[in-house]
Order: sequence, then C-alpha cells, then structure tokens
Amino acid sequence: MTTVATKPKIWGRLNSFNVQKVLFLCEELQLDFERIDAGMAYGVNKTPHYLSMNPNGLVPTLCDEGFILWESHAILRYLARKFDTLGQWYGAEPQRMSKVDQWLDWTNTTAWPPMRTLFWGWIRTEHEQRDYKELENSRLQMIKMLGLMDDQLRQSAFMAGDHMSLADIPLALIAYRWFNLPIDRPVLPSLDRWYRVMSQTQGFKAYSSAPLS
Repeated sequence: MTTVATKPKIWGRLNSFNVQKVLFLCEELQLDFERIDAGMAYGVNKTPHYLSMNPNGLVPTLCDEGFILWESHAILRYLARKFDTLGQWYGAEPQRMSKVDQWLDWTNTTAWPPMRTLFWGWIRTEHEQRDYKELENSRLQMIKMLGLMDDQLRQSAFMAGDHMSLADIPLALIAYRWFNLPIDRPVLPSLDRWYRVMSQTQGFKAYSSAPLS
C-alpha cells in the first residue's frame, strides 16, 4: 500500500514576525503547506490541544508527518535540511552552517529586541500610552545594529556570505519594519542595496509586503 505524505501544518497568524520567517522560506522552497490561524485575535494558542504541542503557547508551531517543532529558527533549519534539495538556504558544510547560525542567533539576541520595542510602540500601542523616551533609545540601538549589518554587507553580498541564506530572512523582515515606521533613519548604502534585493524575493513579496499591524 502506498503511503500518501501529508502537507506540513503551520500554526500562526500572518502578521507575526516569527511566523513570517517560516512562511517566507516555504514560499522560496515552493513548499505546499497548510496554515492555521493562531495567536492574538485568533486565539487557539492557549487551548489544551495547542499547548500539548507547544507548551509556550506561542506561534509558530510546525507539524510535519506527526513531528512537532516550535521556535521559528529551529523550524527554518528543519525545513531547509529536509526540503532544500540544493542546499542553498542552510548548506551542508560546518563553516557555512555556523555562519548562518551566528546571524540567526544574533537576530534573536541583539537585533530583534530593540526592533520589537519600536514595532510595538509605534504600531500596537496607542499614542497616549507610548513611552517616547524608550522608543528613541530603541531607535538609537537599532541604528547601531543596522550599522553593524551595513559593515558586514560591504564585505559580502548577503549576511552569511555571497549567497542568500536563512540568515537573511529574519533580518529582511526586521528591515521591512525599520523602513516602514514613522522614524528618522540614516543612510546605510550597503544595507539599502541588500534590502532592495531581498524585497524582490518571492518570500518577501508574499509575506512581508502588507501594512504593519
């Protein structure tokens, strides 16, 4: 008897930064999947069923043929290992993979925290509740982070080398937020060049071109 493979399922809402990372890669891999709305207004992520899969109650969560996985960067690595037959997005050599890991970790620990403050403050917080001093401090932090990226992008076409990789996906989503917030921004030529390239990818067009919400 022939076993029919089931489509991967991804739980998460379209305006989630972490969900967008995964959907971006799926689009680039032309991966057929099923997405289920979850999180914030959709609920679902605090139900007993969801918590049995992901005890954090966050999105995204992946189910691939019964295999459950959470944490967006872990999901990116898994999908790349399994479905990227050309090895473009993660690679197979330790040094290449480690460079990708370096920037993925840096995104979570260093680049995203100040951007999250800016994003929530400007997009998801009412005017009278905003902490403008905190927002300005976060803007200045982001300028440092993006300057570091600009330095790297003067040395290589993409964040982890001369080819696009998983490392570029979350940082492109951060850059999209940066360029669409009502803030002052310095000119960073290498970052701008890279962002123009990233914004033309199918994954970006499909999942990072809607108004921020």
